[in-house]
Amino acid sequence: MPSTQPKVSFNNLDTFLKLAPIIGLAVLAYLQTLFPSKDDFSKIHDTMHDVEKQVIILTAMQNTVNQNARNISDIQKAITQIQIDMVKIQNNSSPNP
Repeated sequence: MPSTQPKVSFNNLDTFLKLAPIIGLAVLAYLQTLFPSKDDFSKIHDTMHDVEKQVIILTAMQNTVNQNARNISDIQKAITQIQIDMVKIQNNSSPNP
């Protein structure tokens, strides 16, 4: 029994070879829309670098604020202790009736 598989004719191959470059260009054009251009990538990179700098500056400022808050708390504790000591001294120096 002879095989009845369809054979590729020259016309089919010629049609495919005419359409393949068009399809390839369409696929390449689509893929290029998925990724930023070199200029856009450069702008994004610069923006990200600037944001990173700002985050570092904000982190440093936050650390300074935290340290200042701890210092203020220590000063408040010292003032409270001084006030307590002053009241004790005033009570000891005042004559008891």
